[in-house]
Parts: sequence; structure tokens; C-alpha cells
Amino acid sequence: MVLLVLAIAATLAVPAFSDFGRSPEPTGADAMLGLLKDARKAAIDFNANVTLRLDPETLRYELDTSSVSGYGVLAAGTLDLGLAHTLVTGQPRLQYVFRPTGAAFGDTVVVRGGAQPLTIRIDPWSGVAHADSI
Repeated sequence: MVLLVLAIAATLAVPAFSDFGRSPEPTGADAMLGLLKDARKAAIDFNANVTLRLDPETLRYELDTSSVSGYGVLAAGTLDLGLAHTLVTGQPRLQYVFRPTGAAFGDTVVVRGGAQPLTIRIDPWSGVAHADSI
């Protein structure tokens, strides 16, 4: 009985150990995409317009909401891109506006520092952010 339990445990554990260390490291683009995804989710969840403003130099951001109920700061902080990644844009501030429907518009930015530069843009109809290689 003990051998049977060990055999089942080994069968379940072997695939996890075979991929150990192979998962790609998170990039600066992943952090930016995560922030944009959270802003879109907040717009849909709170049924409000959500505006994300980001300073590309200091990486400080602020997430504001506005709806018929009022407005306010939802979140603020500093985006952690890692030491090797930077945002490249001609804008002094990046701005993204998400609607309660999920639709959005915003600036395009390039994340440099990884194996290849990635362009982050938002699909205006769906509001989903994408990172594409240059």
C-alpha cells in the first residue's frame, strides 16, 4: 500500500520537476502589462472610468477612478521593472483611460533592457494590452 502511494506521488511530481528552472523570467514588460490589466479590471469591476498616469522616468504611477458616484485615487505606487529595464517614450507622462465596458485608449511605450525591445500598446476595442517585439 505504501509503495502504491509513493508511485502515485512520483507520477504526479515528475512532470513538475522536469520543467524546474525552465520557466521564463518575468520581464519589465510583464510588470507593465500586469498594471494595465489591473487598471482594466478595476474599470469593469467598479463600473467607472479608470485613468492610469505613469511617469516613464521615475516609474511612479497613480490610478484614478471617476463615475457618477464621484472620483478618487484608487492606487498609487512605483512600477517595478527591475534594474535592467527602462521605458522609452517621447511623452513626459504616459496616460491610459479604461472605460467600464473594458474599452480603452492610451499611449504606446517601448520597454528596453531584455533580449529584445518590446512595444506595449492597448487594443482600443477590447482594452487588452499587448507586448510585441520591434
